[in-house]
Amino acid sequence: MIAAFLIGGFLNAEKTLDINIHDIYFVISYWHFAILLSFIYSFIALIYFVAICLNFPLIRWITVVHTVISIGGIFLIGLFFQLIRETAPGDFESLLDDIDFNAKMNWGIWITFLSILGMQAVFVINVIQALFKGKR
Repeated sequence: MIAAFLIGGFLNAEKTLDINIHDIYFVISYWHFAILLSFIYSFIALIYFVAICLNFPLIRWITVVHTVISIGGIFLIGLFFQLIRETAPGDFESLLDDIDFNAKMNWGIWITFLSILGMQAVFVINVIQALFKGKR
């Protein structure tokens, strides 16, 4: 599943992701974003692989929730970015509706992003508890 998003990033190398936070404007090419995600998810997969091979008892439901939110969240953020409306000149009421809708999409992006970050902390806690619990 994540492979489709990463392939899209590699194929659309010329496109950029523009993020405006207050006075700072971040411009990230899809190419670099796809490479960064590849490294992050590969590192997490390596940790899972080592834990399974060394027989460390990870909590199964935390592992499933972490995987679903980490992968599904990336797709959800991509969906939110696709739903953002371009504001075209027109009547003032439709302009306000577009601004309100885009604000809701931005809230969705931030909530999903913070959920993904929170699950990475839960993942670290899961790995630490497995290390303290020891081998089965």
